Amino acid sequence: MIQKKSRFLAIIVIFLVSAGYLYFYFFSKPTEFLKEDDLIETINRYNYNPDAIEIQDIIFLGDTHVFVPFIHEHGYGTSYWFWKNRKWELAGVSTIQQPTLWKVNPKDPSTYVVLWNINPDNLMTTFDIYLLNRRGYIVSNYVHRYTPGVQLHFSVPFEKDVKSYGVQSLPKEWIAFLDSFLKVEKSKYPTTLFSFQHSRINYRWIPYDDNGEVSFPTFNQGTGHSTGNINLLYISRLLEHELE
Repeated sequence: MIQKKSRFLAIIVIFLVSAGYLYFYFFSKPTEFLKEDDLIETINRYNYNPDAIEIQDIIFLGDTHVFVPFIHEHGYGTSYWFWKNRKWELAGVSTIQQPTLWKVNPKDPSTYVVLWNINPDNLMTTFDIYLLNRRGYIVSNYVHRYTPGVQLHFSVPFEKDVKSYGVQSLPKEWIAFLDSFLKVEKSKYPTTLFSFQHSRINYRWIPYDDNGEVSFPTFNQGTGHSTGNINLLYISRLLEHELE
């Protein structure tokens, strides 16, 4: 009887210790962010020249996600970091000269942000970000579904005399639309991967010069690398004739 109790208590202790360790490993709060030398060393896994990299800023998007723009010998770049398993990890790095959309929490549109770091040696003074959901009509299992078209946009000033990079949260009306959209899509396709339905929406951009003329940067587009551990979208070009 005593042996059974001892064995039972030992199992309880092992369980509590294991649970405590797992919680500590997976859910512990982030430590101090990396030093600049560590950032540069990690970014240089993608073959940039370490002597030519300059970290421009360190911008926290909540406690566990960080945006780090940088300059390298051939232009301007962005890097995306997050906290996982008790360490800071590089989730993506890019020198592509176009904005990105980072869904910090894919299920919560209020956490989505537009990010950029674009060579200021161009004519662009502002750019518009668009959300597009093309109208459509499908019939499946004798059920007719019509999807109305949606076109939303907002403008972002490109203050190149101040800085080449920036972070912009989505407008309230975008967040309200996306919240509603995700709820409807999830109810229509409850067994489908949640992120798949998200892909029906397109995010695009158009840059303008001082005269209101379209003026896309003409620099080499660069390269991008991602580990796939974050939800990051490159915002592609939109031509004015595509607008409704």
